[in-house]
Amino acid sequence: MTKKRRIYFEGEVRPEWIDEFGHMGYLDYQRVADIATMAFWDEVNGGRAQSERDGGEFAIIDVHARYLREVRLGDPLSVATRLVGCDPKRFTLLHEIGSKGELCATVGLFCLSFHLGDRRVRPFDSAVAARMAAALDPEAASDPAIPACLVASLSARR
Repeated sequence: MTKKRRIYFEGEVRPEWIDEFGHMGYLDYQRVADIATMAFWDEVNGGRAQSERDGGEFAIIDVHARYLREVRLGDPLSVATRLVGCDPKRFTLLHEIGSKGELCATVGLFCLSFHLGDRRVRPFDSAVAARMAAALDPEAASDPAIPACLVASLSARR
């Protein structure tokens, strides 16, 4: 099975991400996922700066995180991101955070298109929608590695 993934973050565990137990804290996994989310968003916006997007942004309304393996200071990290669902106003991402060839955490996000001007949900502009359609992983709905709550989130919220 070919999965549409893209690496949006590569680096290592930073000192400020280490908690009192000597490993990366749970919120910092989400911080790394956020870095990847913003890189994805910049890409589907064609590299346009926020000031050039006419107020079209997104809001995260649901997060599903799973912590599978410990990572420590200096460990390498990468985030492979899959767009597992999208429609004219919503998208779902799955970030797979790995280190040393092992899956360490997943962070799934359910997001809404959001306009900064009127603070309301509205459809993505046509260029963003087209880039999302091209990035969509068509096999996600049948992939057992994707949490069912992420696959079902678009069909459940109309």
